[in-house]
Amino acid sequence: MRKTIRVRELKTAKNLLTITSYDFYTYTHSVNVGVLSVLISKMLFSKSLAHDMHELGAGFFLHDIGKVRVDPAILNKPGRLTDEEMLKMRAHPYQGYKILKETEHLTEECRIIAMQHHERDDGTGYPNRLRGNDIHLYGRICCIADVYDALTSERPYKQRLTPYEALKIMKEQMISHFRKELFDKFVLLFS
Repeated sequence: MRKTIRVRELKTAKNLLTITSYDFYTYTHSVNVGVLSVLISKMLFSKSLAHDMHELGAGFFLHDIGKVRVDPAILNKPGRLTDEEMLKMRAHPYQGYKILKETEHLTEECRIIAMQHHERDDGTGYPNRLRGNDIHLYGRICCIADVYDALTSERPYKQRLTPYEALKIMKEQMISHFRKELFDKFVLLFS
């Protein structure tokens, strides 16, 4: 068991290094989202043995691995993306799923994290416009952490928000994207 965990950790680190060499922002974003998602998961699953935190951590840290198949010029474009560029960007969840499936070293749930981290509870997300209970809990967790980190990060096309400003926008303008109870738990991380 210990050796299996060690091999998984090494493969996860290798994939994170692939992201680092491809796009440094995606790497730091992946680490931030991974940490926040693990914290939420520990809060939610602390009394359960049904969730493998090592596997979940790997899935959360690698949620954006599909961006290695997106042109860096698109990833770092300082302005608004064209419709064609947006289509390429919106393919990264599926590409991440494919990469993790090709490597065959993480569970299906971890691949689902990569595939579903941009799905929204109200059905406005991508790539499959899933809604409600069709979205796996792990994808929901990653979605909240992903949105929060995106709002609080400096990007070529936007200024960073403070944690308070980000949580306020998430609650007042984006709450239909998340399961409210899960968002409320996320907010507890900051209290």
